[in-house]
Amino acid sequence: MALGLFSSNPNSGDPYAPPSPTDEDPNSILSQYRPLIQQFSLSSLLGYCSAVSAKRIGKTLAFIGGLAFVSLQALVHQGYISVDWKKIEQSVKEAVDTDDDGEFTEKDVQRYWERVKVFLTENIPDASGFGVGFMLGLKS
Repeated sequence: MALGLFSSNPNSGDPYAPPSPTDEDPNSILSQYRPLIQQFSLSSLLGYCSAVSAKRIGKTLAFIGGLAFVSLQALVHQGYISVDWKKIEQSVKEAVDTDDDGEFTEKDVQRYWERVKVFLTENIPDASGFGVGFMLGLKS
C-alpha cells in the first residue's frame, strides 16, 4: 500500500491530518491539574528560587573547601607546614554538634534543618507553598 500526499496518517507531518487519539486537549490537561496549579504561589516561586540559590552557594562552598584542603595538603607534602587533622576534626565536631553528644548525627542535621526552615519561612503567608517550591528547586 503506497502512501501518497493525501495520507491521513497523524504521524505523517501533515498539519491538516486528523489528531491522533493520544493527543489531549491542552485545556483538559489544565483543568485536570488546576488544583495543583492553584497551589503554586509567590511563596512557592520564592521557595524554588531559594533552593536554586542554596544549591549554587553550596557548590561554591564545597569548591572552596576542597580547594583549601588540597592547598593545605600540598603545603604539608612539601614540608612547609604541619596540620593536626585530628585536632581540626575535634574542633569541627564541637562546633556543629547541637545536642552535645560528641558526634555529628542525624539529630544534629534535623536541628539545623529546622533552624533553616524557621529562618526561610519567617513572615511568609504560605510556608507550605514555600516548602514545595524549595523541594522542587532542590530536585532541579
